Amino acid sequence: MPGGRDSHNLPHESVDSILLAVSRRDDLDHETLSHYFDRLDEEWTNGAREKVLHLLRSRDTSAHTAAILILAELATDFDLEELEDFVTDPTVSDMVKLSLSPILKELGSEMADDGLVEYLNDPAGAMLQMQMHLLELVGQSEKGVESVLEDVASMSLERKLAFINWLGNSNDPRAAKLLIPLMENQTGKVVTSVIDALEQLGAMAAQQTIPALNYLVSTTSNRQVKQQARAVLGRLMMHSSPDLEMEGNVVALQHLQPYQARASFIDGSGSQIVLLSWKRPDGQLKGVNVMMQDQWGVKDCFGIDDMEPHQWVELVTELDSQGFASFHISFEYARKLIMASRAMNKRSRHKLPIAYTVWRPLIEASPEEYDPSVQADEPAQESAKEQKELLPILEPLTFDEKTQALAQRGADLYKLPEFASWLFDPVTRLEPFINRYWSGHNAQELFLGKGKRRRKATPASKEKLEQDDKLIGDALDELVDDQWRTLYETRLRRQAAFFLYSGRDKEASLMRAVAAQLHPSSGVPVREQAFARTMIQTSIEQGPMRMMIEALGSGNLEPLPITFFSDDDTPQG
Repeated sequence: MPGGRDSHNLPHESVDSILLAVSRRDDLDHETLSHYFDRLDEEWTNGAREKVLHLLRSRDTSAHTAAILILAELATDFDLEELEDFVTDPTVSDMVKLSLSPILKELGSEMADDGLVEYLNDPAGAMLQMQMHLLELVGQSEKGVESVLEDVASMSLERKLAFINWLGNSNDPRAAKLLIPLMENQTGKVVTSVIDALEQLGAMAAQQTIPALNYLVSTTSNRQVKQQARAVLGRLMMHSSPDLEMEGNVVALQHLQPYQARASFIDGSGSQIVLLSWKRPDGQLKGVNVMMQDQWGVKDCFGIDDMEPHQWVELVTELDSQGFASFHISFEYARKLIMASRAMNKRSRHKLPIAYTVWRPLIEASPEEYDPSVQADEPAQESAKEQKELLPILEPLTFDEKTQALAQRGADLYKLPEFASWLFDPVTRLEPFINRYWSGHNAQELFLGKGKRRRKATPASKEKLEQDDKLIGDALDELVDDQWRTLYETRLRRQAAFFLYSGRDKEASLMRAVAAQLHPSSGVPVREQAFARTMIQTSIEQGPMRMMIEALGSGNLEPLPITFFSDDDTPQG
């Protein structure tokens, strides 16, 4: 059972008072809720579990929801038998049993999903009621749609097609919110089934269906799907307003106003985060976080239905602390960045995340789709000049003597925090060179801090410097080819565009010069380039720790304090 929460400063309420609070209050903060879980955990086998199961029988929706929340947090394998007995009880309602299915599935029970049906009093009625509950869920928010689609993604083809057919026959326009995302990242058989279901919904969902089918026709490469979509589109348009294609998304966006768009700088793997937020009529924010990678496309997407403005600030601050420092951009530019990345998914044949397909109407909305009577908040305002000057990538510089002289200061880029993650990957290819470096130095030398007093250089130490210099050159000769140089030359020019927009012109100029030198056409051997040498040097310094972290399956690597090459011992090209 969960443990380890620090609740010594909070009072020990009774189980009954805790259950009442969780059932009735919707303003509980994380610390209080965590404390309540601790208290229930302490009393779990002393009657708390039975009281929670009793709450499940309640006809009170809030009490029932509280019970599911508590069980999802505290139930373990030790509770499985008790929960399965509860499910087999004929006096328990079918909806309660179905609501336990995700918990049973998490605990590995054979009663989860289809195994639960035989214990229902009215299986057909219960399933219909549960399906209607799903439509209520998806009608409330994008996160509701996302959670249902995650379950649909794991279904067998037969079950998936049956679910799509039910949505088409539901006679409920909310079903379109589930059907439309299913036209992306699915097999042709699933997509054609979705198109049929959307046609069955007919005019009641046309405001959503017509823009979605137009989008499908313009993006799919499947000829059969394209023809079917066009045919259905034509039949729907016969009974709809000719302006409905634009009206669909405008209706969805009319109560939202752009709040703020931000983009991170590019990290060493070519990844970048774009953050978007919209203000709702109640003052809360909707937000989405899109992670992109220059050789993959849109790699991940996370959405939040409602948060306070101060939570948006906290999110930006947290990402900054994780190495994704961001700056303010226009919504239109954010849209262009994301759509360009989405196009890469098609070229790289990587599927878009499910969450992106759900949030796409918001993410890709053009300015004219927002209600013109709703003014954006001050954080979202951008001058025309700023929007014009923000380019996705800067043009290459002419590689002349002036550019070459500036590029020789390329090592200075590693003094910037935005370049802390620009290390050579994969680190396993560096392993022979890391081993060579270790074999030439003793442990005391390797871990000697920069501030330690050193003796005057001796012929032996000069020999080691020459060995280190040769080591870096050998690594560059073996590991770096023209394809690598072209990739990083492009990344540097993209990074320079963001630095220029942020008002950091000097750093941007340095990046452009380094990029010009790095390009294969410069004719400068990579072993003579300060930027490339510093990357390999830094990668070798941090190599052992990076390999250890990768072996342990850990997360992101922060810049390491260890310095194998001291300031006065840095090999020169």
